[in-house]
Amino acid sequence: MMERYRYAWRSARSYHAPIVELPSVSILIAIRNEEDCLRQTLHSLHKLRYNGPLEIILIDDHSSDDTVSILNDLPDERMVLLSNQGHGKRAAIQSGLQSARGEIILLTDADCLPGPDWVTSMVAPFADNQVQWVSGPVISLARRDLVSKYDALEWQGLLVLTGAGFSLGYPILAQGANIAFRQTTYNELERLSLLPDRASGDDVFLLARFWKTYHHGCIFQADRNALVLTHAPATWVELFNQRLRWTSKSTHLHPVHGLMPMGLSFLMSLIFLVIPFLFVYLSGTIALWLVVIFCIKLIADYRLLSRGWAFTGQEPGILTYLAALFIHPLLVLSTGIIGPLRGRYLWKGRLVR
Repeated sequence: MMERYRYAWRSARSYHAPIVELPSVSILIAIRNEEDCLRQTLHSLHKLRYNGPLEIILIDDHSSDDTVSILNDLPDERMVLLSNQGHGKRAAIQSGLQSARGEIILLTDADCLPGPDWVTSMVAPFADNQVQWVSGPVISLARRDLVSKYDALEWQGLLVLTGAGFSLGYPILAQGANIAFRQTTYNELERLSLLPDRASGDDVFLLARFWKTYHHGCIFQADRNALVLTHAPATWVELFNQRLRWTSKSTHLHPVHGLMPMGLSFLMSLIFLVIPFLFVYLSGTIALWLVVIFCIKLIADYRLLSRGWAFTGQEPGILTYLAALFIHPLLVLSTGIIGPLRGRYLWKGRLVR
């Protein structure tokens, strides 16, 4: 399986098909309580280069901090500010879609930093009329602390698995910070309001809708120009709560394409943590074989992750990787149990589920 993923990532390619007439694009960003990083995001959006029609729709989701005052001073005439007519990110995106005039819809988050050629790169695959959905690469910015370094390493792993899933023809992941789709196709499919009522997971659920109808029309853009940077959590508590949101959607995932990979990850994490306690009860030969298998897995994982940091140019270092060997299974097990069972949690000052 690991070799298949490595081959799939090698076979992933960027799409640079020539476009005679560039399609119109609407970038939608739902925003709530993002005063700390919003100015950086607006600056990155202002620097976007795209030769076709482009509008940037910012939807304020009832922010309770200084977000609105920052948004009242927009640096670009291409930017439009709307107010969420409902409550929550999904309702904010729906409000943006109702006003969007673009043929292509691009989604990202308010704490993300796209590069200048992000739009051009993400739109390029739509020169092929069969392409209906494009997922782009996302990584977090590593600081000097272990929290952000670990987060960056995990995002690089997600990047590789996302690209491999699309290359193998069974996409299981999508990052809402960097996705694009045709608005006409979205209108033909079931709308966001019909997705599971969860605060997290719209990206994965929407991908499942597109992939169900357009198997060969969903691709991954393995181009560094399409890369979007996101801010890492500041503390372990923030990181833990973020992972809880991610796992809370598991009860609504497809049993094969969604639950099975998560289940395998949960099982491997359990084995990793339990086996050391069983060594005293195992024979020397069995214990030796387990050590050999464990070492092979470490090497395979390291080589797989190296595909991610070779693409991003952000290598975490061997010490971060060794620390992640113990942090990751603990996070997977704890959030995998608590996330699906937890009814409600506080997110950006709002109680959601």
